[in-house]
Amino acid sequence: MAAIDDLSALLVSLPNYSLLNDLMKNNALAGALIPDVNSVWPGETDYVPTYDIYFAAISLIGFLQAQPVVRQSSSEGTSVAVDAPNWSGLLAWYRSMSPICRATGGSLLSVLTIPGGPHVVRTDMREAGDDYDNVDTDLA
Repeated sequence: MAAIDDLSALLVSLPNYSLLNDLMKNNALAGALIPDVNSVWPGETDYVPTYDIYFAAISLIGFLQAQPVVRQSSSEGTSVAVDAPNWSGLLAWYRSMSPICRATGGSLLSVLTIPGGPHVVRTDMREAGDDYDNVDTDLA
């Protein structure tokens, strides 16, 4: 099944789903690319497009929230009852299912280990003054 079909299946039961067009869904999917099953990242050679459909759905919820949801109207059209879905609950569920959200853990910054190797020149920048010879790594 194509990613857009998976995304549509996830959203189809939501109020005003019919207002979402394929361009909106494709834009949401473009922002939800994740590494493929071989750990190849988007943009790298041999990458197989892989999407986090839950993250894509989260990006479309805001649009759906902005739309009115009519629950009941009278036969003469003189009264209308509107209910709002539990959007926060739905977003919480999508976040819990999203590999992107689970991987970030809600924080914006993460400590990354810099691997060793010939391409990394470790330099103690604490005592070198202002001249680092164009080196941008530091010893911790």
